[in-house]
Amino acid sequence: MKKALSLIISLLIAASFVLTSCNNDIDSESGSPSFEESNTSVEEASTPVEDESSEVVMTPDENAKKIWQDSFADADAGINGADDVYNLTVYNKGEVTTDLDTEPASGDVKYVFGGKENTRIINYADGYMLSFPGAEIETNLKLAELRVQYKNENSILTLSKETSNPYGNTENGWNTYLTEWLNRFIDNADFLAANSINRTRKAATYEDFLPGYTVMFYDMFIRLSKQIERPYYNIAIVRENGVYNKFWLFVMKSTEKSEDAFDRIVKSFKEIEPQGKAVNSQGQYNLTVPEYWNDETKAYFEKLCNQNTCDWGMFVRSMPSEKSSSIKSESAILEAETERLSTAMNYDFDIMPTYMHIGWGNELHYFPMTLANTYAGGNGFNGKPVLQFTYQFTTLNNGNLDGFSPMFNIIRGNYDRHFRKLAQDVKAYGKPVLFRLCNEMNTDWTSYCGMITLCDPDIFVMAWERLYNIFLEEGVDNCIWIFNPIAKSTPYSSWGEALCYMPDEKCVQALGLTYYEMGNGTTVESFKDMYGYEYNTFDPYYDAFPWIISEFACGSGGERLYDWGIGGYKNTVLRRNAKLQAKWVKEMFDCFEKSDKPGYEFAKKIKGAVWFCVNDYASIDGNTYIINNLRIDPELTDTIECFRDGLARTHQ
Repeated sequence: MKKALSLIISLLIAASFVLTSCNNDIDSESGSPSFEESNTSVEEASTPVEDESSEVVMTPDENAKKIWQDSFADADAGINGADDVYNLTVYNKGEVTTDLDTEPASGDVKYVFGGKENTRIINYADGYMLSFPGAEIETNLKLAELRVQYKNENSILTLSKETSNPYGNTENGWNTYLTEWLNRFIDNADFLAANSINRTRKAATYEDFLPGYTVMFYDMFIRLSKQIERPYYNIAIVRENGVYNKFWLFVMKSTEKSEDAFDRIVKSFKEIEPQGKAVNSQGQYNLTVPEYWNDETKAYFEKLCNQNTCDWGMFVRSMPSEKSSSIKSESAILEAETERLSTAMNYDFDIMPTYMHIGWGNELHYFPMTLANTYAGGNGFNGKPVLQFTYQFTTLNNGNLDGFSPMFNIIRGNYDRHFRKLAQDVKAYGKPVLFRLCNEMNTDWTSYCGMITLCDPDIFVMAWERLYNIFLEEGVDNCIWIFNPIAKSTPYSSWGEALCYMPDEKCVQALGLTYYEMGNGTTVESFKDMYGYEYNTFDPYYDAFPWIISEFACGSGGERLYDWGIGGYKNTVLRRNAKLQAKWVKEMFDCFEKSDKPGYEFAKKIKGAVWFCVNDYASIDGNTYIINNLRIDPELTDTIECFRDGLARTHQ
């Protein structure tokens, strides 16, 4: 009996081996074929296969051999030659291509060689080679003219070539640019402490880290960061010795401390002769009209997009926070100034602009419900002005920039409750709102500018989208969100250009424009030149959107100093350009009148305009000056007449 049982067991085991062998043969025949036997893409052909012992077998990418050059090698990254490349992706003008014969000089060619543990990147247009951790990485080339982003499971690296130093190719020029427009905040211990940001290692400058270059390192951790996916920041400024008008900016954010990985990335960097020209793969942004908007907002937006005239507003005063003690006095000024201008220009304004901040210091500000209903309340059809509500992420009116910025607390979620209250109030207001969030972010003078957000505009995007999503969750159905960069970015840079701050296109429904002519020179730049420049800059991306000049003016010139003895301002520079201002306004309306003619296409895009009718103040050496006279004072009769005539001509 035991012998018979033993024989049966032996037969079963033998049969099992036969079945297993047959199954393995079937799997191997039906599994992934080799690259030569298929029409799969380069990426598909490099898929690892498992042998019978379940060990991953990496197959070198045959296409890599066709384009590999010995100069591409990086031994430290484990990529010594084409046989170490298992995943090749070739880009031209931002798109993946299988054409390996494209000459780098004829396009925007980038090679991404994936190895076992690292990826070697050849960026011909910008002129560099670089190794980045990870065998399979994501490459973002949407804004390749400005920056390239590389992403693995842990980190996102933004790398930009910077050639916009206006101070000259000298050491002094470089130091001015560096301290004013680059490391002002990331090298400021007080700023970091005020925003609960710790250094993960001491800031340092090396002249021997990368041969031939000076490298500055800044490594930080955003504390209290449970809601921040990548709170660890590593920044490097890489400048060739003796060259002061070009440098490379590395900004990497990670889920964990990554100094060692970052150092290896910087060490792997090597400049090559640029070939071709970088091209943005980002084309026109899509305009999505939210289905959740209420009927009034949908109707107003449709009217705004399709009208052939420009709606007008005058900013004269901000509506105080709902809980402010100055509501009566401020509303009196608002009413009187608006009525003065409306009467003088013989025009009922279509837009009522106001500004509000998160708060002042620790005092939070609340939506001005009472005054919004009193002085706005329009829907585009009821004869009342539509509210343009500019909301800024600042608690000190964009002052004391070297101290606290609310941006980091926003992405930490610390303002969520306050934002929900704001959303509830805006929804309760009910009428359409031109919601202009954090204008002029691409500057160096706002609490939410990129210099403050660790040279990373993505933090601005995170903050924008956080507020947008809170509004969605609260059911706000009457907000038209305006993305409003300033015309010319400061600091002059690639990393800080306006497009780098653009949120998800579904979070924006209108483009805001801002370009001032302060009027302090002997000549002025024309409205046509200024807004023609805006058109050339933004039309390749925002053609589908309505455009609103949400803030602008031409000054009447001069300078005035506050005199405490007389309790008012007196002229210190008698150079009021009232005639030039009036001429500028006349020519502006000429542009709108000619909007159907060639060369004036920019004017046809503009559906609304708001004149900033308040003087621009500055504190210099303890004295208070008016340096930009933007207010249309009663004595500027020629300017007022040009407004009255122009509004009549363009709104017949």
